[in-house]
Amino acid sequence: MYCGNIAYGRRKIEKVIGTRDDYHLVPQKEYLLVPNAHQPIVSEEFWNKAQKKMESQAKKYEKVNRSKNEKVHLLSGIVKCPECGAGMHSNVNKKKKEDGSNYKDIFFYRCKHRDMTRGYKCDFSKQINEAVLNSDVIEVIGDLVKKPKFAELMRQKINTKVDTTEIDAEINNYTKQLRHNYGLKDRLIDEIDSLDREDIHYERHKGDLDKRLDQTYNRIDELENELEKAQARKDVIEQDKITGDNIYKILLNFENIFSNMDDLERKQFIELLIDEIQIHPEKQENGQWLKSIRLKLPIINQNV
Repeated sequence: MYCGNIAYGRRKIEKVIGTRDDYHLVPQKEYLLVPNAHQPIVSEEFWNKAQKKMESQAKKYEKVNRSKNEKVHLLSGIVKCPECGAGMHSNVNKKKKEDGSNYKDIFFYRCKHRDMTRGYKCDFSKQINEAVLNSDVIEVIGDLVKKPKFAELMRQKINTKVDTTEIDAEINNYTKQLRHNYGLKDRLIDEIDSLDREDIHYERHKGDLDKRLDQTYNRIDELENELEKAQARKDVIEQDKITGDNIYKILLNFENIFSNMDDLERKQFIELLIDEIQIHPEKQENGQWLKSIRLKLPIINQNV
């Protein structure tokens, strides 16, 4: 963000597996970077120099990148089979010419249950040209964001504040209780230190104070844990709001930003934007397979 770019999805708060309310921050290897999204604080040249200096001072690790030849399938898993409802994934059609050389690979979306992938065989045997369906989906989104009413709805969403009143009250309550127990702990320690070792009841007094101190430490541990979980829940709410706002901003400038993304960035954006895509069981007279697009973000209340 310092040089005018917005990166989101770099870190994600996820629930700890096997727990009810425990969350932790998980760095993401792949995330979306939107260039020139706001006024920069420092120049890009200064930023790059700073990054190089930091890298030179850090321990070097081998960086593992996605292969340049690896194909990114934009709608894989998001397109749903019209027969069984499972996600459709990409399949390549390779053909050779008479001279032994290869034709250009053609990719199709096909139902993953076609080959008994999970013990169930789907009867939908159609293969949907990947490039054509990708183009149709992008065209629909592009046409949608051009509508003045849709653009106004997105601006309203950006300006909407998330309501954290209830969880803020919970956090304040835990903070107050912690402050009280921290003070109680310090007073108990002072009392223990000031006990007269010559007193015939010293051991009894100290035992009572030690017991109270142990109980206070247990209560502090409980409150700190509850406070951390409450803060994590608030962070999730605010992170979702930030992610949503950034997607709205991209949509407002969809044509310029999407065209400058690479294939991986486009896929990440589509996965954040679209919940699922439905297709017709048969190609329509106008050549269309696309039936509907359901968005993840609450921009409109019906399918596109």
